[in-house]
Amino acid sequence: MQKAVEKIINDIKKLKIQGARNVAKSALTALALQISASRADGLNELYNEILGVAEKLANSRPTEPMMRNNIEDITRFALMQIKMKNVRTVGAVKKLLVEREETLLKKMDEDIAKIAEYGAKIIPENAVVITHCHSSSVTRIFKKAKEMGKNFEVIACETRPLYQGRITARELIEAKIKTTLIVDGAVNVFMKKADMCIVGADAITSRGDLINKVGTSTVAHIARMHDVSFYSAAELFKYSPLTAYGQRERIEQRAIAEIWDKPPKSLTIANPAFDATAAHYITGYITEVGIISAQSLFAIATQKLGIKIYE
Repeated sequence: MQKAVEKIINDIKKLKIQGARNVAKSALTALALQISASRADGLNELYNEILGVAEKLANSRPTEPMMRNNIEDITRFALMQIKMKNVRTVGAVKKLLVEREETLLKKMDEDIAKIAEYGAKIIPENAVVITHCHSSSVTRIFKKAKEMGKNFEVIACETRPLYQGRITARELIEAKIKTTLIVDGAVNVFMKKADMCIVGADAITSRGDLINKVGTSTVAHIARMHDVSFYSAAELFKYSPLTAYGQRERIEQRAIAEIWDKPPKSLTIANPAFDATAAHYITGYITEVGIISAQSLFAIATQKLGIKIYE
């Protein structure tokens, strides 16, 4: 395996690369690097090499269906080219796979631009918007709303234990968007004056439930208490197709040291990276095809991604 590929995998594991979209883009880049540098003599050897790297990437972060879906796209495409014998040389297949990776990366950029457009339009004038953690999709929405001349302010939860909310706050301040950073436990206090919530997404299940940074479900519950709309900005590639067959999206458990580096020996510490927000708490998903309800996401995502559901 290429050293650059190993570094990307380790950076994903250690959260040096974070955010579902950034992780997916980095995974595609890693695959392209490995494919380009491959010294495989035959097509089957090349395919097995791709599968090996794909497996290591997929295991680097368990709760990342956007990465898995993109990786699976590449591996399916590789298998199709080999089995259909459209091309007969390793060099030709490598060229097609790198082109496929470039196409997927371009689509990601196009999708986030559409999400920003749709999301910015629903932010009311003089709105107070609460967000949680850091999402490139969400910050793009806020920046787009600013470009449209809208006046609004953002309240960002700091998002313990790694404080990704600080990344959001810094990014928004640099974009000259009025921003207040709060501790996670203060969200109920500030929800009283909020008009809406917009968060990102790490995964979406077949029932329309949202898997996102731990604490998201708390924000959603409190938003419901105060009759505040709650949206998630998400590409349809974040849909987890295996949940349609009863498989639960795995919740990654992070290192204890992120919470307390030297805790008492008898103390149990739990550090889940994500939690699940039930579909009925979600006003809508802001996607590249528009704003859709949680209940309709399954049908739209399966059609968009070309997934066949077998009963």
